[in-house]
Amino acid sequence: MNRSRILIFAVLLAAGWNAQALEPLKDKEATRWLGVEVVKPEDGLIGKQLGDMPFHDLQGRPFSLHKVAGKKGTVVVVRDPQCPVSRRYGPRIASMGREFSRKGFSFIFIYLNESLDQEALLQDAARLNLPNGVMVGKGSFFIAHALGVKSTGDVFVLDDEHRLIYRGAIDDQYGFGYTQEAPTHNYLRNALDAELKGWPVEPAATHAPGCYIDADPEKDDMLPEPGDGALS
Repeated sequence: MNRSRILIFAVLLAAGWNAQALEPLKDKEATRWLGVEVVKPEDGLIGKQLGDMPFHDLQGRPFSLHKVAGKKGTVVVVRDPQCPVSRRYGPRIASMGREFSRKGFSFIFIYLNESLDQEALLQDAARLNLPNGVMVGKGSFFIAHALGVKSTGDVFVLDDEHRLIYRGAIDDQYGFGYTQEAPTHNYLRNALDAELKGWPVEPAATHAPGCYIDADPEKDDMLPEPGDGALS
């Protein structure tokens, strides 16, 4: 960790941002960035147009990225219920999903933890309680690879032509080693509001703190098959 990063982290702790601080699990590698960092749009693949990508939901039903797109766009949420950051943001992203799905955005969740069984994934999907959400099983790592996922804290916004217009953090309330009382920057909400109004998204790309993700598409074969441990 360089001197400037250490200084920033010390300031955050002194300000009381470490109340109920999150820490990575022993078997989880944290991202090298402790909090949200704004990055150049080109470094975040902003403007990339995604082709149609097939996948199966957790029930084994076939879909594709373009088929589930909303009229206004698509929000892709990285999900890992074992990661403290992803788990903490669950209720918030579910609430935003209910709100913005009524405004024309679809929400799809890609599960990127190949060590979890099907029952654990279904239980997490049930806890999110997002009736219009699409919970992706097989195909998650292929989507993650196309988007350049690096963190379990990542979310992505595609416009109505499947172009990436925002990637990164939901907001800046939670990270490893600190927790604010409330977010000071609502990155995802601002991006969705800007798209609805026809405004440019600023910032368009951030690094999101979370557990590190190796988005290797070969890991998709390690995800559980639908029906393995299905809830009754």
